[in-house]
Amino acid sequence: MKFIRALIRFVLLSVWTLIVSFVISLVLITAFLIGRRDKTRRKLAHYFFNLYLRGVHLLAGIRITWHGKSPKEPHVIMGNHRSYVDVVVIPVSFPVVFVAKHETKSWPIVGWGANIIGTIWVKRENKESRRATREAVKDRLTNGYGVAIFPEGTTHKGPDLLPYHKGIFYTCAENGCPIVPAAIEYENPEIAWVGKEMFIPHAFRHFGARKINVHVSFGPSMSNDDAEKLREDTRNWTQAECLRLRAIIDGDK
Repeated sequence: MKFIRALIRFVLLSVWTLIVSFVISLVLITAFLIGRRDKTRRKLAHYFFNLYLRGVHLLAGIRITWHGKSPKEPHVIMGNHRSYVDVVVIPVSFPVVFVAKHETKSWPIVGWGANIIGTIWVKRENKESRRATREAVKDRLTNGYGVAIFPEGTTHKGPDLLPYHKGIFYTCAENGCPIVPAAIEYENPEIAWVGKEMFIPHAFRHFGARKINVHVSFGPSMSNDDAEKLREDTRNWTQAECLRLRAIIDGDK
């Protein structure tokens, strides 16, 4: 039964992703041809992206419990990284792009959906790619986008966190970009995709569950011209909040 449920969800999510990709492309091309401003095109893309996320939550059985409030103005959202599901559980009220590992670009559904919103793909082992990513983040923020990034750089089961990569914090400190930390914790910690397991078997096992329950918490807006202090404060808040969410989840069982 779980395999059948996962297969049905995979098919429906694939179709939904293709439909929304086509609609967004058509809308943006039309808006460009009739001379709509960049701001209008951003709003249109963001509207359909949030619509896409709601569809993904419904089709995949993702149930989110919210803690705190997401920022209303563009920020850099810094989340801990548990699973490939993370990219669809932190919707915000402003146009946003993600920073993700280049290896995930071709993944079914996850990679396809990320391409819809112009995800910034980074090869972390490549110095030039990291530099280009920091420039792209700065450009997006300058042009009214928010940016969502997972500074651990890879998934981790937790409930502790891996060290945060420092590059993006220097970009934020040097350019006065505000950060909002986000803590993500799943009811089933095994949804963390770690080790050498292939993506498809792991995804089928977890999308076969009736529900994927996740707690998402947003922290306070943080700004600092000291990059190391900014990194420390962001990670410390997220670490403490992940432990708090884990305690809530385990206490409800």
